[in-house]
Amino acid sequence: MEEIDNPFRKAGLLLLVIGIADIALMLYCIVNKIDYSSSFNLFAVIAGALLLKGGVKTARVVRWFSAFSVIAFLAMVFLFPIFMPIELLLTQVKLDPVGILGSYAFSLAFICLLGWIYSQLSRPRALAKLAKAGYNTGKPNSALYAALGTMVVVGVMFGLLFNSESATKAKALAKEQLGSNYEYHVSSLSVTGNNGSAVVTAYNSREIKDVHVKW
Repeated sequence: MEEIDNPFRKAGLLLLVIGIADIALMLYCIVNKIDYSSSFNLFAVIAGALLLKGGVKTARVVRWFSAFSVIAFLAMVFLFPIFMPIELLLTQVKLDPVGILGSYAFSLAFICLLGWIYSQLSRPRALAKLAKAGYNTGKPNSALYAALGTMVVVGVMFGLLFNSESATKAKALAKEQLGSNYEYHVSSLSVTGNNGSAVVTAYNSREIKDVHVKW
């Protein structure tokens, strides 16, 4: 009877568990001075608690956000070469297979969980409750357009940034320090007027180095 009255219960319980686990991980990292940042934990706890109470508005928002996140992740897979050269990724995997593959596996698992939450909030009983509250229960096309639009804008921005004159200058300065035995990729770039700074990742098949440059 409880499941019929509250079709959002399973999704809410999962979000609550994820949020609490994320907060615990964040506290562990703070205590042990490990870099970690997440803005999802508080959202997950609040959303999970509201879904457990049968919050229809929350279900609508979480359903949309879950669809947006899954679509954006899939789009990012195709845009990945813009953000990082494949050769650099292969070197990272070669040097730290557990850490790199573990981080990507974590991201994939997170997206799969969001996909499961979306499916739970798209079940007939959940959609019926949304419809009763006057909400649209069709496929969240706005999430599709928003995700694809966001990824296109991000891809164009990064493509222009990492192929700009400033990026070329940053790589040239890094090459002056380390020579031609490396390939160079601009990891971060900040430009103000004629001045700028960047972190350039120098890599080959054996090692990876971060070079900080200014001009």
